[in-house]
Amino acid sequence: MNRLLSWIFILSSIFAVDMKAKKKKEFTVNVVVMNQNGFGIKKAKLVLLDKEGEKVKEGKTKKDGSFTFKKLKAGSYILLGEHKTEGDGEKKFNLIGKDLDFNLKLVSEQVVEDNNEEGLGLNKFTEETKLPQQREEPKNPTLKFENLFFEYESNLKALKIEVDSLKSVVKGYRKGETMPNVDNKLLDVIKVPTFQHRVELQNGTVVSGDLIQESDSTLILETQIGRLVLKKEMVVRMDELEEPGPKVIFVGDPFIDYYPDKQIFSGKIKNVGQVRADFVRVMGKLFDQTTRNSGTDSIFVKGKRVIYNSNVVSDTALEPGQIAQYVLTIPIIRGRKAEYHTMDIHWEQTR
Repeated sequence: MNRLLSWIFILSSIFAVDMKAKKKKEFTVNVVVMNQNGFGIKKAKLVLLDKEGEKVKEGKTKKDGSFTFKKLKAGSYILLGEHKTEGDGEKKFNLIGKDLDFNLKLVSEQVVEDNNEEGLGLNKFTEETKLPQQREEPKNPTLKFENLFFEYESNLKALKIEVDSLKSVVKGYRKGETMPNVDNKLLDVIKVPTFQHRVELQNGTVVSGDLIQESDSTLILETQIGRLVLKKEMVVRMDELEEPGPKVIFVGDPFIDYYPDKQIFSGKIKNVGQVRADFVRVMGKLFDQTTRNSGTDSIFVKGKRVIYNSNVVSDTALEPGQIAQYVLTIPIIRGRKAEYHTMDIHWEQTR
């Protein structure tokens, strides 16, 4: 009887520990910010972004360079670090099933100088940035009616014969064209996979599929061989598969100078995508208490100088990982007040 009671006590303890682990929905991330020499950095600014680029939390490191983010939900995050003298740094990570501890190294950024006559650098701006103008191409010379290159009267009959011959060739070519008959049932069978997630397991197996359902302990993926149920304790890493492209975000909140007739916004933006962003522009809008527009303006940022295939030369491009500053002045419409504002970033992708 005593032996049976011991087994019951052991099983209830295991069940209680397992239920406690399943209830864990919030996680803690411990970060140590270091410089290039491996020493901790005091008062380094940290900004935590979600996978959409929205700010989740922020803070500053302690004397030893450490900082703790608490009560984080499971998902993908981007950690941005910044210090006045030590430079910037970035770290991408995923929270799945357990807390994380890692180091963030800051690296000083070298200023890329522009090869123009004024010698402006990456972080220097002009108050007015003009749009690039396309070079006007010379018009093709046209043949005047009196300067004919052949005697049309003597060659008119020969030209008519050649045109009739070409018409017969075109008719024969069109008659020979046939469209293949494809059964609609066959088209339904052909399915192109559009997997959105890549999961790496502890045994080295990599699974690609769509995440159908997620619980505290399992993941359900739709794959080519059907639905798979994976235990989270076996998952090492899970990434979202996205088409490479530019993605420009704000680095922290802007600094605002308030004036009776205008507001001046200044700050930094960064291209966290995998492709160069062209013609990057920061846009701002002011609104009053009734949501009426109180002022709108935009400015192109100073970035990398690029010569495009259309012979357009511009210095408003940002390479992946490149950071640029902006200073945006928004005049306030006369007779209105600016109670709040919105900021947005526009860019283009050229191939």
